[in-house]
Amino acid sequence: MDWLETTEFLLKQYRKRKQELSDMLAGGSAKDYAQYQRIVGEYSGLEFAEQEILDLHKRMQIEDEDSE
Repeated sequence: MDWLETTEFLLKQYRKRKQELSDMLAGGSAKDYAQYQRIVGEYSGLEFAEQEILDLHKRMQIEDEDSE
């Protein structure tokens, strides 16, 4: 598995989990404020990781174009 397949897999997993968390928040599943904070924090962390991977894709694409 190359780096692109690996990162695409991670992006898919992150997006799936973000949807689950979003559904939890929309459905009022948080039992208390502490759980709400945990859900929002996890979502925020996944957003950050997803953006880092997307930025990596851009950098790698530029490097591939420059080497041609």
